[in-house]
Formats: sequence, C-alpha cells, structure tokens
Amino acid sequence: MTIEAGLPPSAIAATPSIATQVARLFFDRGMTKVEIAAHLGMSRFRVARLLDAALAEGLVRIEYRDVPAEDRALATAMEERFELDLCAVATDGEGAAARLAGAVLDGLIEPNAVIGIAWGSTLASVVREVTPRQDGTIHVVQLAGSSSRLDRRRDPGELSRALADRLGATYHAIFAPAFVSSVELRDALRHQPEVADAADRFEAITLAIVGIGAMPSGGDGPASSLVRSGVLDAAELARLARAGAVGDLVVHAFDRDGRFVAPDLAARAIAIDVEALRSVPRVIAVATGAAKTAAIQGALASGVVRILVTDAPTAQAVLEVA
Repeated sequence: MTIEAGLPPSAIAATPSIATQVARLFFDRGMTKVEIAAHLGMSRFRVARLLDAALAEGLVRIEYRDVPAEDRALATAMEERFELDLCAVATDGEGAAARLAGAVLDGLIEPNAVIGIAWGSTLASVVREVTPRQDGTIHVVQLAGSSSRLDRRRDPGELSRALADRLGATYHAIFAPAFVSSVELRDALRHQPEVADAADRFEAITLAIVGIGAMPSGGDGPASSLVRSGVLDAAELARLARAGAVGDLVVHAFDRDGRFVAPDLAARAIAIDVEALRSVPRVIAVATGAAKTAAIQGALASGVVRILVTDAPTAQAVLEVA
C-alpha cells in the first residue's frame, strides 16, 4: 500500500509547484507517467493525480483550435498550375485564411528554425493565430526596415517582436527605414549593429513569412503595405506602374510574369534581397482578396513563393486569370 494512493485532493491542491513541474515534464517534454515517477522519485499514481490536479486547478490549460475548412480540390489545382510545394485554401474569407495559415505555420516551425517575417495587416492576423510555445532555439528575423508612417498593426518590427514573443524565440530587429536616399547610405547602414544583427542572418533563414502586396490599378486603392507606408513617392509609384508592376514581395516590385522590375529601388532598400529570399527553403505567402488576383499570379510566377495560403474565391480568381 502506498501513501500516495490515499492522498486527499486537498493535499494535491496544496502542491501547485510540483504539479506544474510534473505537467511540464508530461506535456512539454513528452515524458510518460512512469518516466516522470522515476525521475522525481514518486509513484506513477501520484504523478497521475498531480496531472489531474494541474488541469483541475487551472495550472495547465488545454486549448482546442478549430482549423477552418479547406477546399482541397482548389488547393491541388493551384499546386499543379504553379508548381507549388503546398497550397492551403480556406473555404471562407480572410479571417479563415489567417487561421489556416496559423495552423500551417504551427506544422512548419521546428526547433532551431530561423524565421523571417515581413509586414502587413494580413501577417498581423496570422501571427495572432500561431499557437504559443516556449522554444529558445528559434530565431525571428525582421526582413525589412520600417517607416514612421506605418501603424503598429503593419509595422515589421512589431510583427517580428510579436511572433518572437509567441514562440518564446529570440528577436532580431532592423532599426532603420525601409528605404534610404542612396546605395552608399544603404551599404553604410547595413554594417551598423542596429541593422547587421538581423541582416547577417538573412542567408540562414529557414522559413520566411510574407504577404503579397498589390499595386494600385485604376480606381482601386492600394492593397500593399509598401504603398500604404508612404515610403515611395508619387514619381516612384508612377515609374513602377510604367514598368508593369502589379505587386510586391517584402519591398521588391514584380510584374505579371514574375519579373522583378525595380532593381535600382531595391538597391536602396534595407531589406532581404531577392536572391536571398529565393534561396530560403520555405517561403510561405498569405494573401486574399480580388484586388490581389494579378499580384498573387505574379508572385507565384516569380518562383520565390513555394507555399501559399489563401481563400477559395481568391484561388478561383487566380486560376481563371492564369
């Protein structure tokens, strides 16, 4: 007969510290009850009671997340048409796509990952859907500088910090504007510690999370954080329009055929360059909306984006245009 077998509930409730430690070994480290019992020198019956107490007393909370319904037929059609590694298509709208993107990211983020993140309101929604964890081996890298004209919801520094906090990861910021006045100034800032801490990690990135911005067309308003930020003046926007730009990835404008059309502008950007972005093993883009149809097509044609998360109406529109 073991004393623990008759341990009253009040005695268990009085030991929240050990209950928390047992819960961490069970849920975080994946140890069995028998292994925990041997590890802590107690019976497996007490381990079971402490786990029950941790749940009952609210020391541990189990959260069930409803992953939005997916349209696998559309996803397969997109994968085949654009030779994607993966496409996930939510049957509902933008909110469902953000939740789906969070679920996809949960499966892709591994220990020791180096994650780059761009900017935009869509990505802000995605970050909120990523399941919290505590993994100090993960690094989160800001992919581009910012602008004082961006609100906090779209600011790349804020998004990077929020994602790092959600993952328990180390955060690497870029304390500099997205664009500067000359290539020489860009090169000088690139070597400053406030920029180099992040920029030196660009080539080590294993997963990049980006939005797809759409350039304004006709009467449509800008669907691009790059445009909304105000970092490009009217003359630069007009020049991009003449070059056939339909969208942008991070700070890099491209046309319908996926050609990057503004290398001189990119040369003044404090951001990951196209070739470094292209070499990232997994670039996942999240984008929805009719205004982004041409931009999504161009982004996929560039070959940079290997994974896409969108919604059904958007996927259908992209396929029809393509």
